[in-house]
Amino acid sequence: MNQVVSYASILSILLISVSSNLDNIGVGASYGVRKINIPITSNLLIALVTATGTFLSILLGQSVYLFASKKMDGLLGGVIIILAGLWVIFQEKCLHRAVEPRESEPIMKAEPSRYGLRHIAQILDNPIVADWDFSGHIDVKEALALALGLSINNIPNGIGAGMLGLNIYAMTAVVFVASIVMIWLGIYFGRVGVRWAGRSAGVLSGALLIAVGLYEIFF
Repeated sequence: MNQVVSYASILSILLISVSSNLDNIGVGASYGVRKINIPITSNLLIALVTATGTFLSILLGQSVYLFASKKMDGLLGGVIIILAGLWVIFQEKCLHRAVEPRESEPIMKAEPSRYGLRHIAQILDNPIVADWDFSGHIDVKEALALALGLSINNIPNGIGAGMLGLNIYAMTAVVFVASIVMIWLGIYFGRVGVRWAGRSAGVLSGALLIAVGLYEIFF
């Protein structure tokens, strides 16, 4: 029985980690289309910040897990994961956050405010503004702002994972690796002209979260 539960936990960790980082494909695709480079140091920093945010949000979820019944934890954690998935799909379909990147579109209309909440909000709406100096290169400072923006979207997923009792170290490690891979994969898609990658990644992310939440509630 414990072995079955272990396998189920591994599957949930993988699905939540992948879905939490599918936004990175959209970001990478936007950069790939416009030939904006993300060096390994910047990609590692994005992964580190994202994983740290996930770790802290899981700790928050675990604080509820320790003081509530196992049945209630599974229900609340599953509901949070489902709501996070619905919110992602709502953003993609209704708020039009994941638009198909086009090389001919202007990068930005005005210089963003740097390192503030406004700048992070701008990055969430359009990752291109992270390259505020128009260098075609995401340096460490720009990567930090981008990472903070991406980490915000992972908070509900981490809280839900913590309430489900998923292993915090395994989850954090998988999120770290998935972040790096998804950024590079998105850049590749953008460079080879797979323009639908960003839009499809967002919807798929929401669908995966909903599936995991339903599974945790009913099984």
